[in-house]
Amino acid sequence: MTGQAAHARFPLVADRAAMRAHRPNRTFAAFGKHGFLLFFSVFAILPGLFSMLASFKNLYDFYNDPLGLPTIWHWENYTQVWSAARIPQAALNTFTVVVLTVPVVLMCACCTAYGISRFKFRGSSVLYYMFLLGMIIPAQLTILPQVLIEKNLGLINTYAGLILPYVGIHMPFATFILASFARTLPGELHDAALIDGANEFQAFWRIMLPLLQPAVATVAILNSVSIWNDFFFPLIVSPRLPMLQVAVYGLVGQYSTNWGQIFAGVVLSALPLVIAYLMLTKQFVAGLSAGAIKG
Repeated sequence: MTGQAAHARFPLVADRAAMRAHRPNRTFAAFGKHGFLLFFSVFAILPGLFSMLASFKNLYDFYNDPLGLPTIWHWENYTQVWSAARIPQAALNTFTVVVLTVPVVLMCACCTAYGISRFKFRGSSVLYYMFLLGMIIPAQLTILPQVLIEKNLGLINTYAGLILPYVGIHMPFATFILASFARTLPGELHDAALIDGANEFQAFWRIMLPLLQPAVATVAILNSVSIWNDFFFPLIVSPRLPMLQVAVYGLVGQYSTNWGQIFAGVVLSALPLVIAYLMLTKQFVAGLSAGAIKG
């Protein structure tokens, strides 16, 4: 047996020692990475856990031991906030606004993103950066002119008074995400559809739009969560048509507040989002990662 064959079949002791030396480094790196993720996961879970425990406490337990377990589990906090804050009606109002707003945002943003990403015309870059400018300007800075316009149009305390501004507020972000994703799609599919006799609308509707589904799902989830959790705009524009967060805030008293009921309302308002996220986790992750994988 030659020396090379012997070396191939029987690794040197030095090689084995080097392999053993690398194992602790890998273990330490894996432990550090998972420890980092676990550390921040705890910070993400603690607020939800605190809210859940606080929702079963009375005022004495809340102030005496805010981070501990309740001495008595007050399940009546949920039944009381259900009727006092009119949770079913507020949830129906919020659900109606979300269901009517998100499809309009997606329809407009998909068409705009497709046009910006596929057609090069004079001013296309300016148009794209104007949408980006809409992401930079906070919506709270425009609340005064929006309220004056809605008052003159008679849109205060109406669904239209919430839906129309929400469409404008969420269009820039949706267009940015969808346009960035559309640029990663192969243009040959669009050209092939036109060669086969399809017009621009058919190429968009039958070819390009199905490929945008991961990004569309991500935008739909993010916009739905943003509208569902919004507090400032409904408080100003529709105080007599309360959304869910405004209804829960209505339980805050001037001199005394039952924080157990408040946190019970917070848990109830967050529960639909948690359920929807658990059901749509795959679509959400696919939309976030697809743009990085393609192209």
